[in-house]
Amino acid sequence: MKLKNSVHAAMLTTALIAGTAAPAIAASGGSAVSAADRVTATVQKATGTADVAPDSTRGTVMATDRGLVTVTTPASADGRVTVAASDGSAVTMTLPAAVGAAGTTSAAGTTVYPDAAAHTDLATQATVGGGARALVTLKDAKAPTTQRFNLGLPEGASLVADGNGGYDIVTSAGGAGLVARGHIDAPWAKDAKGNSVPTRYSLEGNTLVQTIETGADTAFPVVADPHYTWGIISGTVYFNKKETKVLALGGTVVGWLPHPAAVVGGRSLAGIAGYAVATDQCIKFKVNPALAPLSPAAAVAGSGTYKGSAGDGYCR
Repeated sequence: MKLKNSVHAAMLTTALIAGTAAPAIAASGGSAVSAADRVTATVQKATGTADVAPDSTRGTVMATDRGLVTVTTPASADGRVTVAASDGSAVTMTLPAAVGAAGTTSAAGTTVYPDAAAHTDLATQATVGGGARALVTLKDAKAPTTQRFNLGLPEGASLVADGNGGYDIVTSAGGAGLVARGHIDAPWAKDAKGNSVPTRYSLEGNTLVQTIETGADTAFPVVADPHYTWGIISGTVYFNKKETKVLALGGTVVGWLPHPAAVVGGRSLAGIAGYAVATDQCIKFKVNPALAPLSPAAAVAGSGTYKGSAGDGYCR
């Protein structure tokens, strides 16, 4: 994968927040350490910088094996993170900001928004795989442990729980099923000692809600991270209950699938679909789109089952 950066210089804007105190004085050597430097150090300690793309506040274009993806992170905390595919479609995400704190971008590409909410710093990173991180730093035990990120989805797109704590962002596969064109990774959170802090997602409409379970032993600050991609087809295709039942009975729902009697991973597609029907689930396939025109059987790399949820409802 090659990285094409359309940005020629890092954004050096100073974070200007009404009422912000003067920069702290470092304990060692007496040198001034700005709020932006403090947040950057905390975030980059948690994430590392190996997969962080250069400054994306003016757009970073990445050439992936599925086409060009452009990531733009907001110049202020009240803006939206945008990940756009080569066809012009995009998925956006708001930050849980209370004020429009101006961003400062580090040499490594992390844009930080100090004190953008009560007891909370925010940050964004474009990632070289064609995605974006929205990072929340809980500065102390008074910081809210529930954070909300509103998602802007293209027309016809929806979210399907992936079974691992994250979500696939899906659109119509054409004819039948839904194909994943983006993904929200399972959440993570780390405290100041590098220990994992329990965290989980839920959905309120198109709002991604992250809950972070801090406790008496949590070392602050805590960094938590929603990370998502768009425009990179993962190959996961979801079918609903009606389509699953057709497959279980030996029928065909879409031309690129092999015959239901075909064996995938030691089991026939019809058998897997039959199990899904019997357990009130739906079937999903992992597909290599490049192989589909050559051999439908080779195109199906794996299969499994999934259940609907309040957030997606496709398995119905």
